[in-house]
Amino acid sequence: MSYAIETKKRKFDRILEAINDGAASPSRSSLNSRNSGSTTTLTKDTVSDPSKRLRVSPSTRSLISTPSTTTLSGHFLPSSRTAFLQRLETFRHVTQWHIPSTEPINAVAWAKRGWTCVDTDTVSCGACKERFHVDLDTDGYHGNKDDEEEKDTEEESFAMTTDIHDNIVKRYQDMIVTAHAESCLWRKRGCDSSIQRIEGLLNTSMAIAGLRTRYDSIMTRSEEVPAVASLPETAFEGTTEVEQFRFNENEKTNINALKLAVCGWERKCEDVIECHHCFRSLGLWLYRGETPTMERLDAVEDHLGYCPWRSPAAQDTEIVIAGRKSDDGSAPKSQRVPGWALILQAMVKDTSKRRGQRPPTSNSTTESEVLSTMSTNEPLTPEQREKKMRDLLRRIKDIKKPFNVKALLSRKDKKAP
Repeated sequence: MSYAIETKKRKFDRILEAINDGAASPSRSSLNSRNSGSTTTLTKDTVSDPSKRLRVSPSTRSLISTPSTTTLSGHFLPSSRTAFLQRLETFRHVTQWHIPSTEPINAVAWAKRGWTCVDTDTVSCGACKERFHVDLDTDGYHGNKDDEEEKDTEEESFAMTTDIHDNIVKRYQDMIVTAHAESCLWRKRGCDSSIQRIEGLLNTSMAIAGLRTRYDSIMTRSEEVPAVASLPETAFEGTTEVEQFRFNENEKTNINALKLAVCGWERKCEDVIECHHCFRSLGLWLYRGETPTMERLDAVEDHLGYCPWRSPAAQDTEIVIAGRKSDDGSAPKSQRVPGWALILQAMVKDTSKRRGQRPPTSNSTTESEVLSTMSTNEPLTPEQREKKMRDLLRRIKDIKKPFNVKALLSRKDKKAP
């Protein structure tokens, strides 16, 4: 039997074990005998055998077709963004995970070290199988009621509670690493700080394509989109580009839906949007009506604190913001920006490109730079202007010549005997 077939059978065994929830898995010989027969013929024995019924059920077929997606988060893959997001998604249910996203021991901290949420405030490692409960409740640390009555002021009580809370958090910060088994690889290394980064946002075409996909998903029910707060004015001087942006010149854009798409939201189901990087879901009905349940929908702040669409540290991408100078008047410095700001930058570039205005770039010489070098105080005659243009174009051609690989290869072929 080939190695590939043997590997598939091992995966099949693990899937059946997970479905039966701890039941004894069928032996390898029984699996071989079943695989040798027809999977479409159901005999009396097949119907009476629960494992065989599972084998032909639609849900089991879907699991067998994609076994990697069910086991990826349990492996030691510190550089896999997909595996990290699978682990982080297990913390999404607010009824199961109660640790705030602002805490140092939030869901991201656990997911970066291989932990998944398997029960109420309970984490488990898929590699070493260690499991324990996380509890930030400080009520049990105050002592009995008599001790509490002896406290002088409420300020002392608050300071004591804060100190206890901080000590508990520090203990769990250590346990994120030390709670793994001694031989567990997650104990030695976790994910990098850039594991949360949203890729492709610096590529204008990819960023606009993703923006369009999210916008179209939200606009499938345009009547459900509520009013959205304005984007913050921290990363760019003019966020008015959102109001002026058009995917097509003849297409009218829904500004509220566009703000949501810029900030990474897309439709999950009817009247619900979600983020695929912090796994926060928002019910749009909460923000509509004359007296809405929620005061306003903030497309940036409604992400969880560690989301790369909101957090510059999570996105971990530095850019030089055009037009923004330092306080001392020097050249602008690079700074980290969140994901929504990178989308806004792509929108500005896309709008300039469609209007025929190329934004200046510092990496290469462009036609706009050639024209700018010809602008002097003294007027030039058409002949002088044409001569200067030819000289500049010749210089550019000479600069690019060493990088013309095709020309070098053809020249080498001609020299060959």
